[in-house]
Amino acid sequence: MASLRCNWSVIFLFSLLLFASLIPKLHADIADFDPYLEKKAEEALKSSLAAYNENPEQLTQTFNKEVGETILNGEGGI
Repeated sequence: MASLRCNWSVIFLFSLLLFASLIPKLHADIADFDPYLEKKAEEALKSSLAAYNENPEQLTQTFNKEVGETILNGEGGI
């Protein structure tokens, strides 16, 4: 029974320390971003949306065709 009491006190102490370590992060103003980084994030999002292909089968077929042509033409470089 004594070991059970010790385990609960360790868990309580750990929880208390975890909660105490989170308090400073509440006032950290993490959401303030650099304008340059915001612009880069917007460009990255636009680029990823432009590269999105709704038909993954077609993308796979195109990739396999190009790999096959590269292997057959001896352009592999392996």
